[in-house]
Amino acid sequence: MSIGKYLLHVVIAYVIYAVLYILLTMVVFGDLFMANADLMRSPEDPVAMYAYIGHFLQTCVVVALFNMAVGSDDVGKGVRFGLLMGGYLAATDMAMYFGMKFSTAPLAISIVIHLVVGAIIGFTLAKLNGMGKSSDEAAA
Repeated sequence: MSIGKYLLHVVIAYVIYAVLYILLTMVVFGDLFMANADLMRSPEDPVAMYAYIGHFLQTCVVVALFNMAVGSDDVGKGVRFGLLMGGYLAATDMAMYFGMKFSTAPLAISIVIHLVVGAIIGFTLAKLNGMGKSSDEAAA
């Protein structure tokens, strides 16, 4: 995969992650996630922007791992890969929620969100891998 195509996939995945997580955690289930609002940095805090850098780096890793583990347009494998990534994030949430003094109220829905968003990302990356192939390449 060319560096340009890799970066395009990273940007597309990052935007999808951002839109879905903002929509689901701040709008649809915002009241539930407010249980830990006192622990969050305000948007005005200069350190808060580093979270976006961390999310971007996570997306770079997810796309690279997808290319190493799946590397095709097989959407079934893409969805399974995404579920594994979502499972990893869900396990990370569990470690944080139970290891720190977080309210566990949003944990169950957080796990579901990670799995659903992961599946969507895996599906999308597989579809992106299939774009631009000739019909002969797609059949091979």
